[in-house]
Amino acid sequence: MIKAILFDLDETLIDRAETMRRFLMAQHGLFPELSAHSSAAFSDACLVHQDNGYADKLGAYASACKDLGFTDSSLAERLFADFKDRYGRDSVPFPGVSETLKLLQSQYRIGLVSNGRTKGQTAKIESCGIRGFFSSICISESFGYKKPEVAIFKACLEELSVVPSEAVFIGDNPVADIEPAKKLGMFAIWVKNANFPAPEICDGVITNISELPSIIQSLPN
Repeated sequence: MIKAILFDLDETLIDRAETMRRFLMAQHGLFPELSAHSSAAFSDACLVHQDNGYADKLGAYASACKDLGFTDSSLAERLFADFKDRYGRDSVPFPGVSETLKLLQSQYRIGLVSNGRTKGQTAKIESCGIRGFFSSICISESFGYKKPEVAIFKACLEELSVVPSEAVFIGDNPVADIEPAKKLGMFAIWVKNANFPAPEICDGVITNISELPSIIQSLPN
């Protein structure tokens, strides 16, 4: 019997690309030297080096500054310091996230397993008002392990007091999310996206989070 639903955060519940774009557009106005380029040009230059959020952020800023012709080597470091301090405070959830989590919370225990910095990921969760839906939140920086390490999945399951066969994992990354969940014996549902090819094995595919309740209901119990 399914008792718990575990989620990835970025590109599953939170629109990471749009969250980052908005942050960069606002960041542009805080650094006078960036006025040599429009906020859109600065944002685009940074986003092209983000590798869907997996790139080293300092390296991405350094590459963007080089592309834009800045020679001050400290600029990337200052941008990165500002990123670490403020990023995540204005996160953008995908449509239907709050409504779906509220519905699922009435029937299941809800957990979150996310890679990333604790400060930034916590800010995203808090800023879009979804913190209260989760009975367990495991963030890699705080935990000491990151997906696809199964230890971080196990920790969340233990906090929810369920075994893998009683849980469903929802994520966008076939390697970091779907494979380890299936390895542990969980059900796994892939959030279809253009960044990754479809996983070889999963228990369902959604394109919008609002599709999730009906998919879960169709899983064997």
